[in-house]
Amino acid sequence: MIRRLAKIACRMPGAVALARAASRRRSIILMYHGLTANPDILDWTQVAIDDFENQMNYLRRNYMPVSLTELVGMLQSGPIEPHAVAVTFDDGYKSNYDLAYPILKGMGIPATIFVTSGFISGSGMTFSFLWPDFVAALVLSLPGLSLDLRQWDLGQWDLSSLRTRYETRACICEQLKSLPDKKRKRLISEMDSEFGGYIDQEKFPDYRPMSPAEVRNLAADDLITIGAHTRTHPILGLLDSADLGGEIVGCRDDLETMTGKAVNHFAYPNGRRQDISREALDIVTQNFGSAVTTETGANLPGHNKYLLRRLGIGRNLSYGQFRVLMSGAYFMFQKAVRGL
Repeated sequence: MIRRLAKIACRMPGAVALARAASRRRSIILMYHGLTANPDILDWTQVAIDDFENQMNYLRRNYMPVSLTELVGMLQSGPIEPHAVAVTFDDGYKSNYDLAYPILKGMGIPATIFVTSGFISGSGMTFSFLWPDFVAALVLSLPGLSLDLRQWDLGQWDLSSLRTRYETRACICEQLKSLPDKKRKRLISEMDSEFGGYIDQEKFPDYRPMSPAEVRNLAADDLITIGAHTRTHPILGLLDSADLGGEIVGCRDDLETMTGKAVNHFAYPNGRRQDISREALDIVTQNFGSAVTTETGANLPGHNKYLLRRLGIGRNLSYGQFRVLMSGAYFMFQKAVRGL
């Protein structure tokens, strides 16, 4: 939907300039995951490094990059500075340190990196991957032209091309996201037992985590803020109540021990409103200064600081479409397009 609306706005002369002026007091939080130098990868979460550098250059020239802490302060007390934008990353990929950090540092752009603490330590991970990336590595590694997962009620899939393998990964992950956390972990463990031998971990450097030392180095730079993203990346609305505190507060404690700094911001895994239970929201509210979702939108003064909206930036976004998203034209034309 974002790409479709951005394409429409790109074809309307003056739309970007008009929308940018009208939206100058809306605060924007950008959501990235990883960066890649691999031109062949089709994973939405892995943005090409050249695209990221161009996007950061555009922010530096046309917007006011601020830390998430500064932006939350503006939302709570006002006013929002014109064109304020905060950059965030989810998960804790090694590319955040190797590729993104040098660009951010060189341009003086602050960023918040929401770290899944078990991803960094390898605790609770399969092949030291986040579970969606394990599914990706599995689907991309298997021989043959099809994959039969009917024994787990996960369907039968076409693996005849790289495109269909990525589509298969997306479909399997969507099914797994709907399952209770314990059942999802069990199914992934069983898939690992049956198919994991096909995976060569060294062939998937884009899915590697940062090391604890790299997280500490980032935390030592005032330009970078480390936030919490749970211990093992469960969907909190499907997690047993008894496990919520360990995932949410435990992640904060892990990262504070790792970095020696307070961790005040949280990002909900998957991050849709239906993924956040009332109990999870209460725990986050009691233990953090703010929290971000994956719900698309900008934020106005007084917005609930524990349900902040973001704009997800993925690999399939052109430079022109990025400019449209930043301008606010997406929101101006969203209602009109819904009526088409």
